[in-house]
Amino acid sequence: MKTNKRLMLSFAFVALTGSFLMSCSKTEKNSETTLDENEKSEVILKDYGKDPLVINIEDYTISNENFRTALWTGTSFQMTLMSIPVGGNIGLELHGETDQFLRIEAGKGKVYMGDSKENLDFVREVSDDFVVLVPAGKWHNIENTGDKPLKIYSIYSPVEHPHGTIHKTQEDDLGHH
Repeated sequence: MKTNKRLMLSFAFVALTGSFLMSCSKTEKNSETTLDENEKSEVILKDYGKDPLVINIEDYTISNENFRTALWTGTSFQMTLMSIPVGGNIGLELHGETDQFLRIEAGKGKVYMGDSKENLDFVREVSDDFVVLVPAGKWHNIENTGDKPLKIYSIYSPVEHPHGTIHKTQEDDLGHH
C-alpha cells in the first residue's frame, strides 16, 4: 500500500512538473490574461499558499535575495526560490520521501549526488536554464561556482518546508533539515 501511494505521488509529481514546464514554454497570447511587453507585474515575495497563482517565475526567482523563500505551499507539492551566494552551496542534504525539481535561472554551479554523503559520484556542471531532478533518498548538493549569486527555483513533492518559510541566509536554515 505504501509503495503504491509513493508511486502515485511520484506520477503526480511528474505530471505536475510536465504541465508546469509546458505552461511556462507556451507563447499563446490572450489579451485578457497577458501583460503588455512593456508592463511588469510587481514582484511580491511571500507564500501564496493554496491560492491560484500565475506569475513570471524568472522575475520572481531573479528578484529573490533570500537563501530560501517559500513561494507556494500546497497540499501535495511546494515551490521555493533560492539565492546561493558566490562560493556558497545549498548544503548537503537528503530528502527521504521527497522528490525534488530544481531549475537554474541564473548563474553557474556544480551538482553533486550519490547514495551516501561519502560517495557523491554523480557530478555535473549547470548554468542558466538547466534542470536538476533529485529522486527521494539521494544525497545532493549544489555549489555556486560562478561570480554572481546562483538563482534557483525548486519544486518539492511532497511539501518539504512549513508554509511561509523564509531563510534569509543558509545559517537560518540550519536545524531545519
